Amino acid sequence: ERWYTQAGTPTVKAAGVYDSAKKTYTLTLEQSCKPSPGQASKEPYHIPVRVGLLGKGGGDLIPQQVLELKEKKQVFELGGVEEEPVVSILRGFSAPVKVEFEQSEEDLAFLMGNDKDSFNRWEAGQKLFTRAVLASATPAGLKDVSPLLVSAFKQTLQGDGVDPSLKAYALTIPSLSTLAEEMDIVDPDLLVAARKHVKKTIATELKDELLAAYKQHKTAPGGEINLDGASVGQRRIKNVCLDYLSSLATDETRALAVAQQKAGGSMSDVVAATVALSGDETQARADAMQHYYDHHAKGNDLLLCKWFMIQASSDVPNALKAADELLSHPDFSLTNPNKQRSVIGAFAANMKHFHAKDGSGYEWLADKILTVDKINNQQAARLTSAFSTFRRYDKERQAKMRSQLERLIATEGLSKDAFEVASRSLKD
Repeated sequence: ERWYTQAGTPTVKAAGVYDSAKKTYTLTLEQSCKPSPGQASKEPYHIPVRVGLLGKGGGDLIPQQVLELKEKKQVFELGGVEEEPVVSILRGFSAPVKVEFEQSEEDLAFLMGNDKDSFNRWEAGQKLFTRAVLASATPAGLKDVSPLLVSAFKQTLQGDGVDPSLKAYALTIPSLSTLAEEMDIVDPDLLVAARKHVKKTIATELKDELLAAYKQHKTAPGGEINLDGASVGQRRIKNVCLDYLSSLATDETRALAVAQQKAGGSMSDVVAATVALSGDETQARADAMQHYYDHHAKGNDLLLCKWFMIQASSDVPNALKAADELLSHPDFSLTNPNKQRSVIGAFAANMKHFHAKDGSGYEWLADKILTVDKINNQQAARLTSAFSTFRRYDKERQAKMRSQLERLIATEGLSKDAFEVASRSLKD
């Protein structure tokens, strides 16, 4: 009942101790929930916590347990545990809570490669990826990527018995926006470089394995495009492999992407190949964009918006200029919300170029907000929200974003919707 009467997301803090003499594992669970308006304190929730204890062989040492956490703090003793386990907690996302549980890189790598629970396998991998990226996203420079991550990635890539789609998700490095949430002060340049470094390291060390997996899941030219879950998952794995391989930016990897794009087939394959070529400032990129437009986007608004978005989100050095030029494209319309989002909104989500140190991305967005505001107030307000997290960035970028927010507020005739978002951002 408290799930319906109390606001907020509970946090469960976990700590465990193994007793080799008694063959027991004792798990202490403690729940908390931050105050919210009108609810300064919260009563304990009833939280089912599904737990598995894995042995060195990768299997469960005892049948998985559902621990019923009903009090603020409870201690659970699990018997018959023959060796010190690696703990898989909150299996199947058994409750909508946040979990705080200190685990070593060794344990996370083991879970990523062995856990039978797909959700926890994915989450362990995400934590490993995040640690690797954040370790390099510092002024001290790029760090060597942990061999544990590379090994767990390889084990996941080559492992059997995992749903193909879940495997693809488990192999996918977290997005820049997700990684930024883990930083106290976001430095976009360092974060972008660190994420690229981790991807390229994995691709370099596991190139042969990625190529083998890519070819294994490749659809034969002209072959039937099946839409069953397994086939969709296999295409996802193939496209994740292509994404990693493309980070190497070699003639060989470009050729893979070009061939996949021209082969057609499913649109997910075509889009993945186009994205793979979009960050590589070569003739292959220009040809890929033209091919996508000529064969897919022209005359199809949905695919056209995707074409706009791929370019506005691109990592190439002239991304701002390219985004600006897209606004003059014959097929672009500022009065069409989807097309507007696919260029202006996509560029505002471009971590590297929107947050350019010189503030050019911020100024460009503010210019577009003022233009859009005369056409669609709500769209202008949504675009303005791109500045709402400005305090999470370094002081130099904060000042430049604040300046654009102040400029918007000072503009005579600014709509109420855009004004509210801008003024609230400055007050929060």
